[in-house]
Amino acid sequence: MTIDSFALQVWMRWRSLAASLNLATGNFNETCDACGQLLEHPQVATWVACSYPVIVVDEAQELAPPRLRIVSALAPHASVFVAADEFQCLDEDLDTAPFMAWFQGGNTTQLNHIHRTAVAGLLNAGANLRQLTAPGVGPGLTFNYHFPNDAPFRVGAAIAHSHGSVAVLFPPAGRAWANAMAQRLGQGLYSANYNIAPIRLILEPRASDEIAAVMAGFAEADVMSPVQIAERFAQLANPPSWIPHVTSAAFQGLNRQSKTLWSTAELRALVERKAASFRAYSGDRVRGVPLLNIHQAKNRQFDHVIILWPHGVPGGDELKARLLYNGITRARVSCKVFVRAQALLQEAPFTFNAA
Repeated sequence: MTIDSFALQVWMRWRSLAASLNLATGNFNETCDACGQLLEHPQVATWVACSYPVIVVDEAQELAPPRLRIVSALAPHASVFVAADEFQCLDEDLDTAPFMAWFQGGNTTQLNHIHRTAVAGLLNAGANLRQLTAPGVGPGLTFNYHFPNDAPFRVGAAIAHSHGSVAVLFPPAGRAWANAMAQRLGQGLYSANYNIAPIRLILEPRASDEIAAVMAGFAEADVMSPVQIAERFAQLANPPSWIPHVTSAAFQGLNRQSKTLWSTAELRALVERKAASFRAYSGDRVRGVPLLNIHQAKNRQFDHVIILWPHGVPGGDELKARLLYNGITRARVSCKVFVRAQALLQEAPFTFNAA
């Protein structure tokens, strides 16, 4: 489950104590901070540890202070395993110093072996970007500029000639170019030198957007039976494909555990689990090549990755290096980066001015 859902679940269970302490809730930052304050009471943390004796937190470098408060309050009471890489934080406005200070005070193990790939060009580029030096081309990695009329043909050929899983990624500010590329490739590419059948690029909705849309019809104070949950879901205009899995799990809870009622917090946690499971394991996705922003692609891997790098990627040199790093490191076999303008290859993250 997400840490926000976990915070809401704890707050709902201990809302009487929260009220007596005048803990404010509203947006998720406030709810997470209130949860952290509740967990600083030993009886609350002990109760949580009984249900969750082992807690695993991934992508912990992006824990803002309200969420860090939750994890640090639980650490004395449960076995907490935290995975983090400060360089992979893609929020330039987030100060990672408080988390890193707390993190380094624990029993840390540095993971140095890369299992994803053994391709030299991909490995060297990742190592260079972490040092804010030019990634450079190499085996498995190319940087390309092509004239606007030629670029769709080159991208289409790169997709069509790849064997294995393929994904097309774009950084912030790249959605418009990605959408235009998807439309062009979907028409097929034919010329004297190319004969490429139509290619479907499927822009995946963000999981958080799907979950927010599904849960928008539920108030935080709602308590529902599985039948009521199914009725609410039936009213959704465009339900995600994983909704039947949520409904089935709710009825299984009734049949196997006599669970007759679900709070909104419990339902949100179930929705998040089923959405994540569907994305990870389902073979029922729409057929096509995934088109993802780089944030969405974190924790996913593909044999071949194509990155569309546009004008106007926001942030400083280091953030751009982190974005390109996260894109390249999704690839197991090859990564081809296509830039919108040749001049971009003379700017970060493709080259860096000496200090």
